[in-house]
Amino acid sequence: MNPATPSAARLPRWLLAGLAACLATAPAQRAHAQTPAAPTTPGFTVLQGVVADSVHGIPLANAVVTIEGTNRSAKTSDDGRFRIDSIPPGQHRIDVTHPLLDTLGIQMRTQEYPFEAGGSHEISLIVPGGAQLVANLCPPNLRLRGPAAMVGFVRDPDTGGPAIGAEVELVYYVTDPVGRKFPRVPKVPVDSSGMYRICGLPADMTGKVQVFRGGVSSGEVPVEMLSSLVLPRAFSVAQHQTVALVKGDSGKVRRIAKGTARVTGKVTDKKGQPLSGARITLQGGGETVISRPNGEFALDSLPSGTQALEVRKLGYASTDVAVELSSNKPARTTVVMGDFVPTLAAMRVEAAEDKGLSQVGYLQRKQMGMGSFMDGKQINHEAISFADVMRAAPGLTVQPLGDGRTYVIRDSRTAGGGCVNFWVDGTPYPEMTPGDISEYVQPSELVAVEIYHGTETPAQYQTSGQTSCATVVAWTVARVRPKKK
Repeated sequence: MNPATPSAARLPRWLLAGLAACLATAPAQRAHAQTPAAPTTPGFTVLQGVVADSVHGIPLANAVVTIEGTNRSAKTSDDGRFRIDSIPPGQHRIDVTHPLLDTLGIQMRTQEYPFEAGGSHEISLIVPGGAQLVANLCPPNLRLRGPAAMVGFVRDPDTGGPAIGAEVELVYYVTDPVGRKFPRVPKVPVDSSGMYRICGLPADMTGKVQVFRGGVSSGEVPVEMLSSLVLPRAFSVAQHQTVALVKGDSGKVRRIAKGTARVTGKVTDKKGQPLSGARITLQGGGETVISRPNGEFALDSLPSGTQALEVRKLGYASTDVAVELSSNKPARTTVVMGDFVPTLAAMRVEAAEDKGLSQVGYLQRKQMGMGSFMDGKQINHEAISFADVMRAAPGLTVQPLGDGRTYVIRDSRTAGGGCVNFWVDGTPYPEMTPGDISEYVQPSELVAVEIYHGTETPAQYQTSGQTSCATVVAWTVARVRPKKK
């Protein structure tokens, strides 16, 4: 068979056809190739081969290979190989379908080829590499900013259709020639098919992504660009969201997103052993469940869309896991916790800074696992402002005020409007004007930051009447590091 040629220019929505497809009679000297088996039915043809994923540099497992115009198809194995027998003679195209291709917006199809009666053939079908995909997806002026891209589709979780009106926001950092880190926050709309493209990204990018649609937001999803230069990631976000008023044990009322989706799962350690007693909740609040002795858990009445579960257990670092939720079908996930960390009582705190953090209770609260914590290298001390530091904080978003220089910190997980309360060195800091926290706290002075959402806020940092707000507690050198004599 003659190689198929790419025809991206003729296809809408950046679809690629006939991608690096090469079909030929298998030569006897081909490395690792097996001699094709004889057709099972006289007068018919056998086709076997492999499908490779150049984006990730691995075989493409569980791809469906179909002979167009027939009922003959096969699914690739873990090593990407497949075999289709009893193919009727005639002119046929070969189609490949797979969730990766759907996310990239690729249609993989060869040119027509004459299948002769009694013949046998071998094919190698290759998803194009990152550089080729970026060249087809991104215009030259955007590729000058960076060689990589993030692409995918945003769907409605319940209808499966494109999430019209949705926007995808990515937060990541770049380093200037003198070593200072600056945030980049590209925000792109989806097109009429639900596809989005974020071009001009660095090849070593790490960040977090959130999708917004008409006042509804997805959970935060951590992302990392690998060596392929293309990061495929699909999302889903509902058009409407039900907000419920929930009264806690203390009698205080908070607003949380509700729905009819359900997720079940299992919490394990890195060796696969089940962990009991882990606390699992949805980003943004709601019911908290405890994993059973076999590690299993279930959460109900959840909002649809791409969400994130927060999993915490004493002695382990907190873990966030993205899940796709829909009212049509329950989701299932496995949460693998990180390395076990000895309890605080067994730790020897010797550094002066650690002693200061222990004295203010930071290390104790971090060990309990309620909330999110930033210290050490997690804090960008070279950032321009405190707001820029908080761009990397989970559950928070930084928004421009409109004057071109002021940015405000908002809670991206709260359905009630995104209010944030600030504490600096153990004292409440009420903003006199929106965003003036950045004029008071300098990144170079930060030692640690605590971030809480809703009722997970410790009692000493709760503000009366604002239990649905997020809370940011900043610790600086003035309070944590002892003065030199």
